Amino acid sequence: MTESLNARADRYRALVRDEMRTVVGDSPDGLYAWMRYHLGWEDLEGRPEQASGGKMLRPVAVLLATEACGGHANQAVAAAVAVELVHNFSLLHDDVEDRSDFRRGRANLWTFAGDAQAINTGDGMFTLARLATYRLLDAGVPPGRVVAAMRELDEACLRLVEGQYLDISFETRNDVTQEEYWRMASGKTAAMFAAPFAMGAAIAGAEPRIVEGFRAFGHHIGLAFQAVDDILGIWGDSAVTGKPVGDDLLSRKMTCPVIAALNAGWDASELLRRAYAQPARAGEDVVPLAALVAQTGARALTQAMAEREENAALDALRAVDIPGDVITLCTEFARAAVARVT
Repeated sequence: MTESLNARADRYRALVRDEMRTVVGDSPDGLYAWMRYHLGWEDLEGRPEQASGGKMLRPVAVLLATEACGGHANQAVAAAVAVELVHNFSLLHDDVEDRSDFRRGRANLWTFAGDAQAINTGDGMFTLARLATYRLLDAGVPPGRVVAAMRELDEACLRLVEGQYLDISFETRNDVTQEEYWRMASGKTAAMFAAPFAMGAAIAGAEPRIVEGFRAFGHHIGLAFQAVDDILGIWGDSAVTGKPVGDDLLSRKMTCPVIAALNAGWDASELLRRAYAQPARAGEDVVPLAALVAQTGARALTQAMAEREENAALDALRAVDIPGDVITLCTEFARAAVARVT
């Protein structure tokens, strides 16, 4: 496996984009036009556009695991598309639930189509994801492996929804523990990293212990990804994240740095607790809140948590004797997913 991760990722993304356009189609109906808008393919007038669609880490994970286990990316591409569509379905619903106006620098669908149509568009995308998995049979993947991949994705979807339930429930509390946070992140984020790696390995016909090793790798990478995402939600560059700086603080989200800061026992912890007990004001300056979080050392602690999970991910692969060249590629993947803090 001498091809670099960057070269592989470019090849994988091209395969996924082509297949995904086939699955989504080019119907002029508003439902599908809104899907294409959300995916960054069209503007609001239906004109072709090449807006950012993200790094597509999850579909890359499917195809990386497939080839790492001796399979062929062309056979597994429908599973990669299903994963990306499920991810985007969850983003459509998440934007409505969080009342987020922008993603990747563009207006979110609900802001102009309304809540109901944004939810319906997400439902349609989820259904297309399920239909995409049947295309694995057309690609010659044995039925037993297709069922295994479907089960991985369905179980991950349920864990994702469970995690989102917890995340929303945290909005009315200021006593969330780190244990509760990690349980939430295990569902909301980690499940959709664990499943793609396990799906790719299963499609390639890997033995169960190897599938489990890749699943564990993805799980830990997902936890690290969420921790870093929480850092970016407070201190990130909006030009990079595509979201307003401090959006998580304005919405009073209970993120990893905030939970750590609230539980640190500092004077700043109590000031932050009082601020979080009050609803955000129009035009509120979040810089003082970010400073309170930083004063407790919570930013550094969250970064250390991310690094811990990254190391645990690679240990999970070593534990099942994954070859060194595959470990190298997976290390590159981990860096791409986790090393996003500038």
